Amino acid sequence: MRYLLLSLSILLLTTPAFAELRPVDAPPGSGSLAPRLAALDEGGAVLTWLEPENDGHAFRYAVFDGQGFGDARTIASGKDWFANWADTPGLFVLPNGDWLAHWLVKSGPATFAYDVVMARSDDGGENWSEPKVPHRDGTQTEHGFVSYFAWDDETAGLVWLDGRETATDSESDEDHSGHHGHSGDMTLRAARIGPGTGVSDKHLLDRRVCDCCQTASAMTDEGPVVIYRGRSDDEIRDIWKVRHDGTVWSEPELLHADGWHIGGCPVNGPALIASGQDVVAAWFTMPDNEPRVRVAISRDAGKAFSDPLELGVGQALGRVALEWVDDGFVLAWLDDAGAGSALMLTGFDLAGEQRFSRELVTMDAGRISGFPMLTRLAEDQLLLAWTEPGEDRRPRVRVGRVELAR
Repeated sequence: MRYLLLSLSILLLTTPAFAELRPVDAPPGSGSLAPRLAALDEGGAVLTWLEPENDGHAFRYAVFDGQGFGDARTIASGKDWFANWADTPGLFVLPNGDWLAHWLVKSGPATFAYDVVMARSDDGGENWSEPKVPHRDGTQTEHGFVSYFAWDDETAGLVWLDGRETATDSESDEDHSGHHGHSGDMTLRAARIGPGTGVSDKHLLDRRVCDCCQTASAMTDEGPVVIYRGRSDDEIRDIWKVRHDGTVWSEPELLHADGWHIGGCPVNGPALIASGQDVVAAWFTMPDNEPRVRVAISRDAGKAFSDPLELGVGQALGRVALEWVDDGFVLAWLDDAGAGSALMLTGFDLAGEQRFSRELVTMDAGRISGFPMLTRLAEDQLLLAWTEPGEDRRPRVRVGRVELAR
């Protein structure tokens, strides 16, 4: 018994647990939505979001310095934007300190006719370059669900869903407002974004993918890895991957055979993080109508992944986010909580052993909640952003800090 108690004491001292979620005052107001987070050096972060402005929207940001947020500032605004709970604007910080920002602007009358628009700042958001469209195919179709990685200090990799092959002769809303029944398929594409938002090395990564699930990408020691929800001819929509070996992109390869047959897009994309040779992927799936979140680990830069770990079997809602902590990683995800959803935080070591799992906050289960976003402030601190209905039932972005305690 003495040895059992001693072992238990050692376990309690060495197993991390997260404290209560601590709310952080943040600038987003009523009607705000689509939060994203980007880490800065020395424990800071940038929060971006959309907010109604006059008859349109403003894309705003505020810097968190480790203690609190500065004032909200506007990157861009317009009346012809595509403002959506799932396909969101974002900001990426390059190793040299430059910021890349993107937002979504309507390109035609159809519901899902919109372009990715980008700008760059080399002074921490004080000034921005002239906006540019990186895909430049000229079709009034869907372009979005952007993810980033750093090719080098000043060049970003941009990955997006591209609907140019779905274009039809008609530009009516009837032809384009749905994500299915197009004349062609949604594609996955990538490009390099250099200084001044110069676009080069454009590449088609996959000719047929799911129409509206987020993409995820990250850089390893051997090159970038991209994961996404594919779409087979018989509507199996599992998670696929492509890799770049420093010379060429690989052919698409199934990350794991879930066998999820679904006739429409679930709007529930994967998450990915990488550090050196270590890569972690997480995603939602629902084969045989049994929902679950899966997590898989690679120790060889994404060449091979472990058999997936499973969470929330029979009740998970997905909407996953990943981040490194200490000598492991954490996964934020939504679980069914009856009248709503529970925002869960689950920690693992790199061997795949679960360290803890706890509910952080109860949320609305609908689209108004959007997707939780997570970034690391320090070894023992995370910043979390999510969306919840305000008193007026309009969405409002919320932010909280979680601290790792032993």
